Amino acid sequence: MLRLNRPLLVAGLGASLLAGVATLPATAQNAPMQLAQAGPQGGGATMDVDLFYDQLGQFGTWVAHPEYQYVFIPSDVGPGWRPYQEGRWVWTDAYGWYWESFEPFGWATYHYGRWGYDPAYGWFWVPGDTWAPAWVTWRRGGGKTGWAPIAPDRPGYAVGRPDHYAAPVAESWVFVEDRYIAEENLAVHVAPIPEINVYLEAAPDIYEPSWDDGYYVNRGFGTDVYAAPIRERLVTREVYYVERRDDVFYDPRSSALGIFAPRLDFGDRRGPPPRYVREIEPDRRPLIRQYVREDRDVPGFLAPSVALLNLLQPDRRRELRDQRFGNPDRYRREVRDLQRDRADGLRDERRQAEARADAFQRAQREALEKRRQNFEKMQAEQRQRAERAQKARPAGFAPGGVPGRPGGPDARPAGPDARPGAPGTRSDARPGVTDQRPGGPDARPGTPGTRPGTPGQRPDAAGGTPARPGPSQGQAGDGPSTPRAPDKPRTGAEERQREQQEQQRAKQQQNQQERQQNQNAQQEQQRAKQQQNQQERQQKQNAQQEQQRAKQQQNQQERQQKQNAQQEQQRAKQQQNQQNRQQKQNAQQEQQRAKQQQNQQNRQQKQNAQQEQQRAKQQQRQEQVQQRQQKPQQAPGQPRPPGGGKSGGQPPGQPPVPPGAQ
Repeated sequence: MLRLNRPLLVAGLGASLLAGVATLPATAQNAPMQLAQAGPQGGGATMDVDLFYDQLGQFGTWVAHPEYQYVFIPSDVGPGWRPYQEGRWVWTDAYGWYWESFEPFGWATYHYGRWGYDPAYGWFWVPGDTWAPAWVTWRRGGGKTGWAPIAPDRPGYAVGRPDHYAAPVAESWVFVEDRYIAEENLAVHVAPIPEINVYLEAAPDIYEPSWDDGYYVNRGFGTDVYAAPIRERLVTREVYYVERRDDVFYDPRSSALGIFAPRLDFGDRRGPPPRYVREIEPDRRPLIRQYVREDRDVPGFLAPSVALLNLLQPDRRRELRDQRFGNPDRYRREVRDLQRDRADGLRDERRQAEARADAFQRAQREALEKRRQNFEKMQAEQRQRAERAQKARPAGFAPGGVPGRPGGPDARPAGPDARPGAPGTRSDARPGVTDQRPGGPDARPGTPGTRPGTPGQRPDAAGGTPARPGPSQGQAGDGPSTPRAPDKPRTGAEERQREQQEQQRAKQQQNQQERQQNQNAQQEQQRAKQQQNQQERQQKQNAQQEQQRAKQQQNQQERQQKQNAQQEQQRAKQQQNQQNRQQKQNAQQEQQRAKQQQNQQNRQQKQNAQQEQQRAKQQQRQEQVQQRQQKPQQAPGQPRPPGGGKSGGQPPGQPPVPPGAQ
């Protein structure tokens, strides 16, 4: 088991361990703490969904949902918030990787139920009745570790085991580089959302929660996958159970972890929360504002992008959710068609997200800093709880086992199909006998690895004659252990019995080793088979992607050719229109010039006629002047000739007679 080297410096316990501290009355904070080794309920009554209604209402809003009955939407989480982002991973021998949250609703929403996303709600949580150290699916590889919440895969509340382990949306994945996996607050080290598909492509190994003898564990990979410097910084917890949510604790001195994991049974009749709304205002929705990039297609990436969901109507989104798990092939085809048909809208969504990236990151850092300050204020209260837990822990009290399961630390469910939280006992247990198992390789999660007595101390260390464990003590035997009598001369029968016991123990150890080897071989075969199947799936997906890319290129070329033809037609039409306008303008200009020329000719002719008349008139006046000048002047007193003064008395109409002709 890894131990914390500097526990006081790494007190990163989530609000699942801090929930309600600031609002608890003094009587609740000082009330005696009750610890349980095998779940808080013991033989008590089973809780139902009202527990979530009552405890979570002050931290968010209950909203009526058409598919999942009533969902919880957290309040005041700030921009960029996602489930399983603000907290840390710790290792527990009982359950593997356990998520410690900084948020007051985390004790419920990160260990029960499912997380979903819809633009009409933002992030929402669907209540569930089955406890797990974290309801996430994992991806690892290339020096990177990623996880994402598991989406609801059927209508109604999340009752029992999930049928599918898939992320709600592409932006659900939270990735960090392996060197940061031991950090107290992973939120400041997560990869940017636009780079998620890059990280997914580099991390091909898939891990999911597994069903282990009646409950879920996160043991797809252990701490040994990380380098030694990282392993030394990883935190290990020993799990205890408390009977009240207000008693959750973390003791930094012993790395004890007190969790509240009640046994739940929703039953058939599930009423609404005391207070709920039918629609939540847009400014209260925890929305995703950054999107994965569209330039990569990750194999096995069966989750839509929020950028696409934003462009769809509610009914269309609901159809996609129904087809996603009911008909995955049809779902993929429709998503590809939608991406092609709405390519312009997707580009606009991502372009707008890139434009507001700087402001978004500043607001996100401010929100994280504010929540970090609130967390530091709660640490003092947490230390007080740890002190009360230390006083409440009696001598010989070992860490607990199965969440929500009454009985001893190795109690089992009533049958092979019993779900987590169902009470059960061993069928081969004898009255008054507790079956204890060592913390060896076959120990089940949650089984204490120490014998009764002070933790870490042997039962025979209190003094007196040491007791030698019999065949059933410390093993999964059928009978109680019998201490050996003080040393005395042994008979042949005793020697033979002792030899038989030694042989039996040796045989048991050999059988155990063989079982372990067989199990390791089977696991190796399974891993090899999984790798082969994964490679085959990878090759098939690569071929499908290649076909898809070829088809997309062909479609793009066809669209380009069509667009070019349309542009060519538009250019030809524009040229024709321009020529027609030019010809019309030329004809109008020609008419104007002809008209101007005609008007000019008319004016010229008129001027010429006027000038001709003036010349004729001037010529006439000149002739008259000449005639007057050619007449002989008459002497004074001389009588005028007959005929009115005409010379020679020539009658009118006759030519004049020259002088001397008479």
